[in-house]
Amino acid sequence: MTYVRETIVTTKNADNTIKMSPLGVYIDGDSFSIKPFKPSLSLENILRNKSGVINYIDDVRIFASCITKRNIKVDFVATSKINCSRIKNAVSHTEFIVEEIIEDKLRPTLFCRPVNEEIHKMYYGFNRAKSAVLELCILASRLGIIEDKKIQDEIKYLKIAIDKTAGEHELEAWSWLLNYIKNYKDSIK
Repeated sequence: MTYVRETIVTTKNADNTIKMSPLGVYIDGDSFSIKPFKPSLSLENILRNKSGVINYIDDVRIFASCITKRNIKVDFVATSKINCSRIKNAVSHTEFIVEEIIEDKLRPTLFCRPVNEEIHKMYYGFNRAKSAVLELCILASRLGIIEDKKIQDEIKYLKIAIDKTAGEHELEAWSWLLNYIKNYKDSIK
């Protein structure tokens, strides 16, 4: 059965800078695929380079910064098997190459093979607040697609976890996302 891991994928831009994107990785047994939306720079980079890096992280501010376009300091380290970089503070990472592409007008499916995986530090797990921030990231990435009432109902429910279990980083990411959603709503009035 396929399930999705929420990750940050790093890819190399044409100018050799690094692009970070929150992308779900579809896991099916020992294989995995990614389905970036068109148009996207990450998709262009992966298709051009035929590779990328899946970063498993525990700092939800990185997810929130990608969604809200907030410029935060993230350090990168070169990877060993492909010509790209990983997030320095990642818990672990997987370097991958693209083996097959199934075209689609909206979301092509890129079947990938891992060529190197490394663990960098202890993973202590996600608390409920980290999970709530991830869910809000997904909702914020779908503004204009999901009904506003559904988003507001979800925020109300997710806030319970924030109020009970959030640390400083989760509160910071949560506030960025709430401001992003508010600014979006104000812009369409």
